[in-house]
Amino acid sequence: MITNYTDSQEYKYFVNKVKNLTGIDLANYKPWQIQRRLAFIMEQAGAKDYKEYADVLAQDKEKLNQFVDWVTINVSEFYRDPLKFKELKEVILPELLRYNKHLKIWSAGCSNGSEPYTLALILEDLTPGVKHTIIGSDIDDRALLLARQGRYLEKDIRNIPAHLVDRFFTKSGDEVLISDEIKKRVTFKKHDLLKDPYEKNVDLILCRNVVIYFTNEAKDRIYRQFWASLNDHGVLFVGGAESILNAKDLGFRVLSPFFYAKDLDFGGVDAKKAS
Repeated sequence: MITNYTDSQEYKYFVNKVKNLTGIDLANYKPWQIQRRLAFIMEQAGAKDYKEYADVLAQDKEKLNQFVDWVTINVSEFYRDPLKFKELKEVILPELLRYNKHLKIWSAGCSNGSEPYTLALILEDLTPGVKHTIIGSDIDDRALLLARQGRYLEKDIRNIPAHLVDRFFTKSGDEVLISDEIKKRVTFKKHDLLKDPYEKNVDLILCRNVVIYFTNEAKDRIYRQFWASLNDHGVLFVGGAESILNAKDLGFRVLSPFFYAKDLDFGGVDAKKAS
């Protein structure tokens, strides 16, 4: 029977063990949601309680990797949420390009790399041949390895415009490979949002479906650091389940659902007059 209390000794043991094994601090995650989801993966591993599961993770590298994939939610695809990426391409990026012709973009929690590569594809359409700085970061080494390889399934690229698929992807068995031309436009790095230094002078930050299970305190800390990372006209783009309810308190202005501007007059709108 799995104990379901965050102050139990066995859960504390589990949290400490996970932190030592992976560097991931589950204290920053909503405990009731983590524990509810843990029940399934623990059952799959044949563990009857948190202590036993922690010991399994310490002894079995494959199960440890599965746990890291699970807790870091490595699910992604190109143009995930096509309508919001359409808005990004047609509204947000053109406005950012008015302020800076060579953008610096950070995809925080980039998983398999499809998000930062999506940005590279969009910018190739908007600014052909122009060099931008695109950074993809993630806490998961295996996700970053997949990102650097640029190998995907056909279902992952279903939302990409046909002319870009024809130009930048090749079929290889059951997979599709992204071209070296696009791969070289993205730099990947390991990064933990909860403890590592943040990028500076960023024009656009994407952090989508990454902080869903974090505590409110951890989220606020991350969003404040994103605010500090952005240029004066910078924009933060979050996931569909991650609306920032206290955006104003954090220094952001809501541009539209899931887009938040650091600068009050981004796009020529004076928020102070409009409010």
